[in-house]
Amino acid sequence: MVEILGSSFSQLRQRISVRFPADTHAGRVLRGALGSVLNIAQAIAAPFVSARDAVSMARAWQSGRSAIGSRAEGTAIVMLVVSTLGIDPRVRQAAQTLALAGYEITIIWPDNASAAALPDWGPGIIFEPLPPKFARFASRYPGFLGVHMLAAALKHRPLAFHAHDLNTMLIALVAGRNTGAHVVCDHHEWFAESVRWSRVRNDYAPLLAHARAANRGLEQLAFDHASSQITVCQSIADEMAASYGRKRGPVHVIRNIPIGSRGPLRSYPDLRIVLDIQPHQTLILYQGGVGRTRGLEPVIEALGLAPTSVLAIRGPAIERFADCYRDIAARAGAADRLHLLPPVSSADVVAACNGADAGLYTVTALCKSFTHALPNKVFEYLGAGLPVLTANYPEVQRLLVDSGVGLGFDAADPQSIAQAMNAMAVPAARDVMRAKIPGVLTSIDPVAEWGKLVSVYASLPTVSKTGAA
Repeated sequence: MVEILGSSFSQLRQRISVRFPADTHAGRVLRGALGSVLNIAQAIAAPFVSARDAVSMARAWQSGRSAIGSRAEGTAIVMLVVSTLGIDPRVRQAAQTLALAGYEITIIWPDNASAAALPDWGPGIIFEPLPPKFARFASRYPGFLGVHMLAAALKHRPLAFHAHDLNTMLIALVAGRNTGAHVVCDHHEWFAESVRWSRVRNDYAPLLAHARAANRGLEQLAFDHASSQITVCQSIADEMAASYGRKRGPVHVIRNIPIGSRGPLRSYPDLRIVLDIQPHQTLILYQGGVGRTRGLEPVIEALGLAPTSVLAIRGPAIERFADCYRDIAARAGAADRLHLLPPVSSADVVAACNGADAGLYTVTALCKSFTHALPNKVFEYLGAGLPVLTANYPEVQRLLVDSGVGLGFDAADPQSIAQAMNAMAVPAARDVMRAKIPGVLTSIDPVAEWGKLVSVYASLPTVSKTGAA
């Protein structure tokens, strides 16, 4: 229904554009009105589409006659993803690790680029892009009724379906029941303890009760039926296990530690030179997602209390928030000490730290999915030899502050952030932290960390291993 509405409105928009060009007042008014009408129509139609897709997914689940994993064989793995692959290092690292171990990886995902721009992640990894519209289910309640992705998945008979995040887990579970393949659920974050966008508040807010219940229900289904569970840190693993049980084995922790053997796509100049940073100034670099949940506003405000600190923010969609960030910096008297930079490929983030004095990690404390996180960016900063300024959350505190390679702060308090910035501005303090980074990197061992993923797959029973018919 939504697709039909979109097609009809697209044709109408083209007719309007012919008669009323977009650069005319009438054209702008008519296109704006048409967009508003389409948004209202889609909002009305969305519950009916979700109901239809829910029925389809339920029927597909009931029609599955094979226990998950009961007919698994071979070395093919189908990864299901709703993500921008170019900036999703966890998907890439998982695929490349398994391909290097001899598995054949197929990645099914709704592609926003042309087929000519498909990623090249090396031998053993192929991509099966879907039309971008097939990603709409992820932003429509309940967020995991991907009937079109399921149809694509059911064309395969792999050893396992690997679900990257909750929005693809029901697809993987249904496909596993219909093919007898294993299902490995990779929780990049804790969806039931995440956030939503509130139009009333014009901001992010905790999930509504019905959305949280839907996510918890699917997470419980995954724990009851999937072959294996993976997540990014021990805090989430422990709480998930306590909430859902260990019916199908332990929750494996594979942290987002980048393996540094892969070279960058290009070289990067010294940021201090590019941004004209003065010798007495400290360049703090933030790389990653931007927007209201990232907690960058208090950090920018803190620049007013840290006169020798310069902040560079690099991330996708930075232009959407540039005016807001610059306004805060101007009010803090630090307009000339804030730099906004375009994103780089996930393969380049370590090389792109060239010239920075410290990395930055922060996020708002809206939910456990945020406060329990252990994101790849903190490992990337360490890989670049940078000490890290970090919000005082348990996982990053243990990795960075307790090991002496970072300084903590209260993510909501500009004064606390400024105190950490000023402490980081002391060259001798940075030198002490830098000297400890090699030892920390040795202790976390990225090759061994990602080797756990190979062990997870090696432990999956197959028809040949069990002798089943």
